[in-house]
This record gives sequence, C-alpha cells and structure tokens, in this order.
Amino acid sequence: MSMVKLRERVERGKVKKKCCKDNPRCKSCPVVAHRLKKQGALKLDDAALAKALKKARKW
Repeated sequence: MSMVKLRERVERGKVKKKCCKDNPRCKSCPVVAHRLKKQGALKLDDAALAKALKKARKW
C-alpha cells in the first residue's frame, strides 16, 4: 500500500472494525490508525510516514 493510499484511508477512518492483535499489527488496524493520528504522522512526508508506520505497527 502506498503512503498516499494509507494517508487517505486513515484520514477518512476506513480501517478494520476490530483489532486482530497480531505482531506486527496490520496497516488497516484501528490501533495503528490511532497511533499515527496521535503522532501527527499524517502531516509528514512519505519517508517520515513510512518510518512512523513501522514504529506504530511494532509498538
């Protein structure tokens, strides 16, 4: 998934309904979306968003 699609999906709130709690969490997980919003990562460029996504999925 490209960073543009990820950014659009999280901003619109198009994430899964329930978290699967896998490790690492999937990109469409509501927990990952919340962590990205909390970090303010959606306003960053693509490289910084990729790094923030990696951290949000492992955390």
